[in-house]
Amino acid sequence: MKKILFFLVVFVSIGTSSCKKDLTEVPLDFYTPENSFTNKGQFESALTGIYLNFRTDMYASADAASNYDMLGQDLDIANLESNAAAAKTQYFGWATMNLDNGFASKWWTRLYRYISMANTIIDRADAPQAVWASAADKNAIVGEAKFLRAYSYHFLANMWGGVPLILNETKVPTFNYVRATQDDVYKQCKTDLSFAVQYMPTIDLLKGGRAPREAAYHLLSEINICLKDYDGAIAAAAAVITGGKCNLMTTRFGTGKTFTFSGYTYQGAAKPWGDVYWDMFQEGSMNWKEGNKEAIWNISQDPTIKGGDNADVNTSGGLFVMDRWWGPIPWQAKDKNGVANWLMDTLAGRPVATIIVSNYADSVIWNYKGDFNRDIRNSEYNIERNYYYTNPASALYGQQITKANCDASTLAIWEPRISPHYKKFIRAVPSGLATDASSKKKNDNGRNWKDWYIMRLAETYLLRAEAYMLKNDLVSAAADINVVRGRANATPVVAADVNMDLILAERARELYGEEFRLNTLMRTGKLVEYLNKYNGYLKDNNLTAPAYVSKLPIPRREIEANTGAKLEQNPGY
Repeated sequence: MKKILFFLVVFVSIGTSSCKKDLTEVPLDFYTPENSFTNKGQFESALTGIYLNFRTDMYASADAASNYDMLGQDLDIANLESNAAAAKTQYFGWATMNLDNGFASKWWTRLYRYISMANTIIDRADAPQAVWASAADKNAIVGEAKFLRAYSYHFLANMWGGVPLILNETKVPTFNYVRATQDDVYKQCKTDLSFAVQYMPTIDLLKGGRAPREAAYHLLSEINICLKDYDGAIAAAAAVITGGKCNLMTTRFGTGKTFTFSGYTYQGAAKPWGDVYWDMFQEGSMNWKEGNKEAIWNISQDPTIKGGDNADVNTSGGLFVMDRWWGPIPWQAKDKNGVANWLMDTLAGRPVATIIVSNYADSVIWNYKGDFNRDIRNSEYNIERNYYYTNPASALYGQQITKANCDASTLAIWEPRISPHYKKFIRAVPSGLATDASSKKKNDNGRNWKDWYIMRLAETYLLRAEAYMLKNDLVSAAADINVVRGRANATPVVAADVNMDLILAERARELYGEEFRLNTLMRTGKLVEYLNKYNGYLKDNNLTAPAYVSKLPIPRREIEANTGAKLEQNPGY
């Protein structure tokens, strides 16, 4: 934070000078805050900078699994494993978490950077240099900035508890920050969001990538849950659910509707493939403007334009690499004669066996109510569980890969090779960035350009169900859960079934790899319990996550740099 604040001061200082009399210069040949925030277009550009930072940090900062460290890896739903060994690895170091933890330092800095950018927009909107065509234009910009500020603070409050509240543009170095209470941070989020839901444009008025008013209501529902204002949470969720702009997608639609495929053996005639849940994860079908009325807020990507996360950021085709890092690597399995499998060109993807499903996400959540073969989210379209020899040079060509017919090297690392593969992460048909050396089949080197979901309506239903449950209206909670389960053809739940474990399991079934699972587990107070029940590394190594990791440590460097006041550390560190 100290470095960020220092550079902000330098930035504000550029272009100003003092003489014997007052003199205010507004340079015309380079940018300063004074000439960068003068009209609506410039403010929109500043907002775009926050969105770009968020997209990069959360989804596309590097060709690495660490892109997705908020989405579930090394938690309950996914383990980290090497593609060269069966042993699980760790990312967070839950059993030894301390105040030098890299994840905590990285996200503390990132979140406060978004807040700093939002504060500049909010304050500069009232500066004399800012010229607005109407109050509505100004309020829409400020509302969006306040939404983004609240969005950042809600992560900080959920994961750290009380944190410093910084609500204005920082113009001088500051070293005396103190922590507000967690409730005060949530209350500030609610204040910001109450403004945002009045003035942000609705989803039908925006292009993809920007958060609409519906996203502010969605977040307000979650914040109200945190404040124990359950009626407020229910009302905020209802504003999206019954607002007339969004609805669950319940019938086949979009670019995947007519897709045909011969199946994972890659033999025989192509046949119709997919279901409505599969359709929701096909490129060209993931945002509201493309007809997906379930989408609320997505990142925005395009392989054909500069800034669309393509070759302009990485010569291999961009850094949105979920396909590459999230899934097993059956295309490197070998049959019992040592003949290697092939990377195929359709529906295979190119994962390298790093983020692998846990037992919880593999079986526990799907065995509920006997729905393993009924819930479409667990169908062969959405999770591949059986793999086949696809190399015609193999004597076992077309047969299922089993422990009895593979070679010793495959058997030794069976789990990262042949684990279930959630297919939402891959592109159905590659555009052909690369060619596999063995099979000569086209692939995209683990890349795709899906407009990945940040929020969608299924989660809004589950937030409202959570609020109903905490209000002790279990009948209404079950009804909302059943809307989501009904689309999936899953067995309905009844009021007596409803508890936090059910809601977390339903979130895992529906939102695997989409929701910020770490944020959810910390917000609901379930992190430590779920780590010790389901985290593969901890269980394999007979380790226990201590109770204090329910909140992250404030980074050491922040405490040491804050020389003007005591920045209290979270207990246990």
